[in-house]
Amino acid sequence: MTWEWQVWRSFGDIRETFEEKGWKTGFNGRNDDGVKPLLAEAGDRYCISFFKRDPGTGESWFELRDKVRGRMVFVQGTHNIPTPERAAELLANHGGPLYKVTAPEDRSMYGLPLAPVATVAEAARRHERKNPERRT
Repeated sequence: MTWEWQVWRSFGDIRETFEEKGWKTGFNGRNDDGVKPLLAEAGDRYCISFFKRDPGTGESWFELRDKVRGRMVFVQGTHNIPTPERAAELLANHGGPLYKVTAPEDRSMYGLPLAPVATVAEAARRHERKNPERRT
């Protein structure tokens, strides 16, 4: 599978977002070999990888997994990327078992376990409340 150059180009910004939220980032393979990248991990329990880019909006979708419990949920947009602590809650409340989510690339997003979506404005307000010293 080969990834679009726009997706690869945006990983620098996405990596920064993950690191700000407490994730350890990295890639599974080299940046140019077309391998699906592993974007972030939190210990041996949770990981998030790039799933796909919405061709209509240009927004990225991510797959969040609980490696121990075998659950997954899809997260829309970088503004909805959870902290590792919130990942546990999302997976418990909205995740589906891995064995039931077969061939997600071939299914409609509406048929997959999805995390609740916050608007960019809501995410910015939450961030400002948590980090008042960073207001501009």
